Amino acid sequence: MDFADAPQAPRTPADVSRRRFLQGTAAAAALAGTVTLPRPAAAATASREVGYVFTAATNGAATVAPSGAVVAEVQGVLWSVPRAGGTAKPLTPVELEPTRPVFAPDGSLLAVCAYQGGGFHLWTMRPDGSELTQRTEGPWDDRGPAWSPDGERLAFASERGGDPVAGSPYRIWILELASGKLTRLTGVPGQNGPHQDGRWEDFDPTWSPDGERVLFVRARVLPDAAGLDARTVASVRADGTGPVTSAYTEELPGTQLLAPALSPAGTLALLRTTAAPNGSCTLVVDGAPVAVRGDVHAVPPRWTSRDTLLVTVDGHFRLVRPTAPDAYEEIPFRGERRVDRPHYRVKRYDVEPGGTRPVRALHLPALSPDGRQVAFAALNSLWLADTSGGRAPRRIVRSPVTRYPLAPAWSPDGRALLYSDDRDGLHAVRRRDLRTGEEEVLVRGGRVHPALSPDGRRLATLDMAYNLMVLDLDSGEERKVAAPLGAGGAPGRPSWSPDGRYVALCDLARLNQRFREGYNAVRIVDVRNGSSRLHTIAPHQSLSDRYGSGPVWSPDGRHFAVVAESALWLLPVTADGTPDGTPRMVSDEPADHPSWSADGRRILYQSAGRLRLVDLADGEPRTVRVPFDHRRPTPADTVVHAGRLWDGSGDDSTVREDVDLVVRGGRVTAVEPHRSGRPALRRVDASGRTVLPGLWDAHTHPWQATYGGRQTALQLAYGITTAASFGGFAYEQARLREAIAAGELAGPRLLTTGELLDGARPSYGMARAHNSRAGLARSLRRGAALDWDFVKTYVRAPGWVMAEAARFAHEELGVRAGSHLLSPGMQLGQDLTTHLQATQRQESGRSLTAGGRSAQDVTEIYTHGGFHLVATPFTAGPLVGADPALARDERVTRLMPPWDVATVTAAAAKPPSEAQLATVRGEVEVYHRILSGGGLVALGTDQPLVAVGLHLHLALRALHRFGLSPAEALRTATVLPARVFGAERDLGTLEVGRCADLVVVDGDPFTDFDSLVRTESVLRGGVPYTQRELVDSFPAPGTSARAGTAGHWREVGHRLRHGSCCDIDH
Repeated sequence: MDFADAPQAPRTPADVSRRRFLQGTAAAAALAGTVTLPRPAAAATASREVGYVFTAATNGAATVAPSGAVVAEVQGVLWSVPRAGGTAKPLTPVELEPTRPVFAPDGSLLAVCAYQGGGFHLWTMRPDGSELTQRTEGPWDDRGPAWSPDGERLAFASERGGDPVAGSPYRIWILELASGKLTRLTGVPGQNGPHQDGRWEDFDPTWSPDGERVLFVRARVLPDAAGLDARTVASVRADGTGPVTSAYTEELPGTQLLAPALSPAGTLALLRTTAAPNGSCTLVVDGAPVAVRGDVHAVPPRWTSRDTLLVTVDGHFRLVRPTAPDAYEEIPFRGERRVDRPHYRVKRYDVEPGGTRPVRALHLPALSPDGRQVAFAALNSLWLADTSGGRAPRRIVRSPVTRYPLAPAWSPDGRALLYSDDRDGLHAVRRRDLRTGEEEVLVRGGRVHPALSPDGRRLATLDMAYNLMVLDLDSGEERKVAAPLGAGGAPGRPSWSPDGRYVALCDLARLNQRFREGYNAVRIVDVRNGSSRLHTIAPHQSLSDRYGSGPVWSPDGRHFAVVAESALWLLPVTADGTPDGTPRMVSDEPADHPSWSADGRRILYQSAGRLRLVDLADGEPRTVRVPFDHRRPTPADTVVHAGRLWDGSGDDSTVREDVDLVVRGGRVTAVEPHRSGRPALRRVDASGRTVLPGLWDAHTHPWQATYGGRQTALQLAYGITTAASFGGFAYEQARLREAIAAGELAGPRLLTTGELLDGARPSYGMARAHNSRAGLARSLRRGAALDWDFVKTYVRAPGWVMAEAARFAHEELGVRAGSHLLSPGMQLGQDLTTHLQATQRQESGRSLTAGGRSAQDVTEIYTHGGFHLVATPFTAGPLVGADPALARDERVTRLMPPWDVATVTAAAAKPPSEAQLATVRGEVEVYHRILSGGGLVALGTDQPLVAVGLHLHLALRALHRFGLSPAEALRTATVLPARVFGAERDLGTLEVGRCADLVVVDGDPFTDFDSLVRTESVLRGGVPYTQRELVDSFPAPGTSARAGTAGHWREVGHRLRHGSCCDIDH
């Protein structure tokens, strides 16, 4: 349904259906598709065919038919493999994304779970790949098919029967193939069973040989949703009657069970896994571990006879008799696949100093109550502009270069602005009188996104643990009203109901505890008692993100302004915020950050870099023109006298001594033997130091709402001069890039992206949810307007989103595209993965096993066809315990926020264990193998999920400790990331003509690699920053507004990182 066609729809409690919602967004697709996007110097994507040869399958599952036919999943494609081994033939297209294939008992059909289209469903096909048929459909995921002995039914795990808001835990279901009838076996009313005194999840079904019962894993949900305890195999009658009983319980703590399988004789086999740093997968048969030689992969074992199992070990398909595991038979294969890989011209990044550029990012604009002005942040300042347009904005607050002002909000009378900044060390909310310029602090201790109640007497904010706080301004009493519902970032900004009783915000309605995704829902909190309700704007439909998508309550209380499918909608609501009618699309152009005038007649929002003001009476948006430019400073001519110089272009033997680097206009113009008296406006005496190219952190996330100015300052203090963002809020990233380039914010140069482009179900607040092609087109138009430097898709983005995002990145922007997914990312035209392995949409990723190993297929992909790896060695974290002095460094005690101080201090007190060292050694071996094969590995950290700046040095130490030379390790953080991003013409080395990005180290990393962390100063494009100046700009320990104990701040750090893609707390 096109909501714009029904602005006067009747106010009924009935929700518009998801199908009708998507029809509405599709109706705008034609317009969205006809917009001419600005093109940089990037040609249309060409392609070149690249051949890949696979002889092993990381986490590849296989199945054998009674005839001996073998079908195996290798990198997201099903292959037919001869029973005796030999040449494998691909059977399925990459778009299908099949997993866990299993033959019917007679071998006539094959069942798989596949993700085609954006949801997991059951499919069947013939052994030759023909007659591919989808068997289940709908918004719920269906996983793990298992054939009944008669071949007429499939048991599977499904979310069916749940609720998109209340949740949908996995239960066991049966599908009758002939009729399509679905029957629920577990979780039915009145059914008793183990762990039903709390929450639980059921998955991985298997049948008893007589077909009378279905066995499966039952996992208990741990307190506070801290994960699953999956140590029970349960059993239920196949007709769904009777209780669930326990069939097997694993007594070994710290383990998880998966993929039980019953033999024709009734012998129970299953897999038992343990997490890192003791990561493992063990085959267990009849309750006893089987001593399988090699790395067992966590994919379903299949019985091929009464006493033989097909398992995947070291990437190979192995037939094993549990009674004699060393007398195994392998089924060797060789699969050749030719893939069209993109070939395009990368844009020239705008790294030049000097000159004037337009300001693209007016961050978090807020319309004044009278509708005459808009407040926003840009260039590290707060500004006011007239909505009549045409006049330059007026700066009202300017922050120091190591601080960060955020989120201006108007007082109800329009006389004051509220905002937060971190001038005292943590974000505090301030109120500024616009007539007098006087300011007062309303609340300290880390508070952001202020919103005054309509009567002006109460202040709603979010604290650093993402709790909704309400401060009574008369009494000074502050209460925690509500905790966030899910992990993955903060809830949205609070919005008051007109009567001041409720606060609305966007929060995550997580569906279950097996997987972390859900829907961005409207949460209504009663501030009197903290009770809350959740609503989606349509069934299974998310708001676009949990930042700039509302809900924003209208002044008359009758509507929410929301952003979904990246468009602006009005949602009718009752006085308590309950949806009360059909949403109406206000405009089919891209939208972010809506705000209302006090009379409720106008809404201001952002659209692809423009401010737009719509009068709801006529529905015609107009552009609020804000003439606004910034000028980049031209750095002074500089001579750097280096005692030792490694310019990044060679190996350890290329270190030069006693040289001058001459810098003109921010670039290296000469590298010559030292000569005293060389003319320059600025001199850097590094005669007793080592000079290196500035370091890259190739995987970061800007979190200024919690870190403020600390994040960028910390990076410089640890020698990082270039940071690549792999996900954040689009306008904030553009704001940061402009402020840094303009000299208004101290930080590394920033390569930006937008939000994580996701499918229908996001997890992170910074993910952008999409159900439609029109919605994706709107999101990408924002990327063109804001000139993204990278395009990232996320875990639930279906293949069509991944492919279109890659095409857009290459053709429209001339930049890289990537994701977590090795496959199908490589096959769909992406350029890299953002980790070796992180959260995946299938049960097991295709890059790394439970034991921390990768097989030949992974190396083959990363060393062919220009597909790269951004490595994020979280396993290097414990190395801080090998050098506890790192935690006493002032960059930790003074520059880091208190939650990171507490975390680093605690970690430094524990030397790394042998298991931890073995884990990081195994990870580095994978990187070494890729580098040795000619692949590119760029080093990132995923900060601030880890300690900003410091963790890059721990990762570099890990690379060197476990096999890389000093130059080889340094290349992963200098020249290789520049090559990965196509920026090697300007960045990555200190050769003549390159940007003057360098770091001065008090030591010699080529003789003492650990001295690399002693980064004394940097030049970024010729602009100097010293560690001393950065540290001194923040309060000394004990003098800042850091209320709370170390334990409190550790808990805040846990909340910030809990549920992240590589949760370091687990």
